[in-house]
Amino acid sequence: MNKIKVLIAENFDIYRHGLSSILSDSASISDVIEVKSAKELVREYKAHPAAVCIISSNLEGSNIHDLMQRLEKIEPNPRVVILTYSTDVNHLNQSLKAGVKGYLMKNCSAKELLIAVNEVAKGEKSFSKSISQIMADRYADEAKKPSSGNKLTNRETEVLKLIVEGHTSPEIAKMLFISPRTVETHRSNLMNKLKIKNTAALVRYALEKTEIG
Repeated sequence: MNKIKVLIAENFDIYRHGLSSILSDSASISDVIEVKSAKELVREYKAHPAAVCIISSNLEGSNIHDLMQRLEKIEPNPRVVILTYSTDVNHLNQSLKAGVKGYLMKNCSAKELLIAVNEVAKGEKSFSKSISQIMADRYADEAKKPSSGNKLTNRETEVLKLIVEGHTSPEIAKMLFISPRTVETHRSNLMNKLKIKNTAALVRYALEKTEIG
C-alpha cells in the first residue's frame, strides 16, 4: 500500500505542529506538509494533488465552498478533512455539499484522526462520532415524516441510527432488547427499501442524504 501524504492547513502554530507530530509518527504516512493559509494550501496542493488535506474550519482566507472549487481544479476529487471546534449545522451542511470527505471535532483523539486520514485516503468518508450521531438523529427524524419516500418504520429508523453511530448487530440487539437475528432482518429490510447492497453503503447513504439544519 502506498503511503499517504498529508497537507495540514491551520492558522495556529502550536496546534498545527501538534497535528504534524501525531501524523508523522504513523507508519502509514510518508510526509506531512504544514501551511498557514488557503493560498499556501492551494500552492502546495498543486505539487501534491494526491495528498489528504486537513483543513481548519477557521483557516485564514478560506471559504469552504470556494476553497473546494480551487482544489477541484487541480484534482477532481480532493480528499479533504475539516477540523472544527463547532458542531454548527450550517457549516457542516456547506462542507458536505462542497464535497469534503471528513469532518472531525478538534477535540478528537489521535486515534480518531489517524483513522480518518487513512479512510479518506482510500476514498471513504469519515466523521467524528459526535457528528455521526447528529446526522443519524436528523436522518431518523426526516425518515419518519409523512413526506419521506423511504417509509421506514420506527424500529428501522432506530436501527439505522445505531448503525450510523458505529454499533455492531450484537450491540444493537442488547440496546433494543431484541435478538441479533432480528437486527439483521432490519438491516436487510433497510437495504432493500433504500436499494443499497451493504452496511457500509447504508452508512454512507444516511450520512450523505441527511439534510441538516
